[in-house]
This record gives sequence, structure tokens and C-alpha cells, in this order.
Amino acid sequence: MIVGNTASDTIPDLEKYIGKSRVLGLDYGAKRIGIAMSDIGWIIASPVTTLETRSVFEHLLQMIHEYTVSVIVIGLPLSMGGHDGGIQDGKVKKFGQNLAHKVVQSGLQTQIRYWDERLSTKAAAVALELMGANTNCRKKHIDRVAASIILQGFLQYLHDSKQSRLFRFSNRDSTAE
Repeated sequence: MIVGNTASDTIPDLEKYIGKSRVLGLDYGAKRIGIAMSDIGWIIASPVTTLETRSVFEHLLQMIHEYTVSVIVIGLPLSMGGHDGGIQDGKVKKFGQNLAHKVVQSGLQTQIRYWDERLSTKAAAVALELMGANTNCRKKHIDRVAASIILQGFLQYLHDSKQSRLFRFSNRDSTAE
């Protein structure tokens, strides 16, 4: 779910960027931030790196510029009931506001979106375990894999919404004849 935006205003707003730019996915943590990136067609999310939270802004701005990033998706820790996740939720939103401010200061035109990250770290841990990663490897990669799971959920939502809209329009056109 896109937090704070409705599907109707999100999809048309973002469709113009598909094929021209990439999307970054972030799994925010107090110590580390996992980073994932989409392909140019916004189909596949891939884990990229994990950075220390205190030094992440400069690196993100460089990535935005270098890879022509038009959207950054930040995982938002909602409760299992779908409500705000408390203290961590506030920290993530503050980070997003700070990032948005730095993006604007840099003259970049990149949108910040939030995406429900429930169970993404658990899914990342299971995926790494199934791959046979040892404990040290899992610890090193879990944040970036969680970021790719968050981003993949966002990309899948956009794809499904776009397909649903196209299907509705094509059915409307064919029944009008």
C-alpha cells in the first residue's frame, strides 16, 4: 500500500517516468539503511548496498543523480493492524522529510513515497536462510534484501494497478462498439 497517496493519483503521476528513470527503495534503520534499485522498466528490484544511517544523504544524492532516480520509496513500519508504527514510524517520516529537503536543496526532482514494510525484514531473513547464507552473511545483507522486498512490493502494486486500469479501459472500448 502506498501510504499517504491514493492509487488514482499515484499511478498516472508516476507512469511518465517508467522507462526513463529508476526507483530507489530504502529500508530505514537507526544504525543502517538498506538500499535497493529498480531496473529502468520498473519491473525488478535488486538489492544494492547497506549504508550507515548517519552518512547516507550524500550517497543517496549521488545515486539519484547518477542513476536518474525519479522516485524514492521508503519503507514505513506500520503495525500489524495497518496503523502508524509508533516511535519508529516517526523516525522514518523525519528521515523522509530530511531527505526530501536535501533533494530539493540539490535541485533534483525526485519524489519521496512511503510503502508499508510490514514483515519485510522477516521475509529477507527467510530468503537469505533459504539461499544458505550463514549468520554473518545474513547480517551483512538483510537490510538491502529487505529494501528490495519493499521496493518490489511497490513496483508490483504499480504494475498491477496499471494493468487493471488498462484492462478496464480496453473492456470499455470493446463493449462500446
